[in-house]
Amino acid sequence: MVADFAKKQKGQFFSNKALFKTFGIIFLLVIFALLVADFKIYQKKKELLSQISAYQKQIEDIEKSSQTLKDEITNADNPDYLEKIAYEQLGQQKPGEKQIIFVMPEDKPKEAPKQQNFWDIKSWTGWLTNGFDWLKSKF
Repeated sequence: MVADFAKKQKGQFFSNKALFKTFGIIFLLVIFALLVADFKIYQKKKELLSQISAYQKQIEDIEKSSQTLKDEITNADNPDYLEKIAYEQLGQQKPGEKQIIFVMPEDKPKEAPKQQNFWDIKSWTGWLTNGFDWLKSKF
């Protein structure tokens, strides 16, 4: 009878342990699934925020162009404004005026200085020569 009781106790212990492990694994899987879903939501939020900022920039640009068009409409009858537009956009001149155009040379991009190898003998000789020349100029 004592041995029978020990067997029942042992059987319940293993079944409880297996049940506990099963619930633990299910719990970890649920946590992992929630973390993956949270990461996807974070990425979507980041994407939507960048779209919102791009749309706000477009709205600002459209408002600026709208204001420019409104200003042009209100100044359409103004002779000074029409004269300004004729000079700037159409290149027209008053009688007797000469148009002078200045052509600026194109800026060439500066090349980045090449980095010299520290162990290269040429860099050492150049440095020593410059130092020696400097000393000669002082004396």
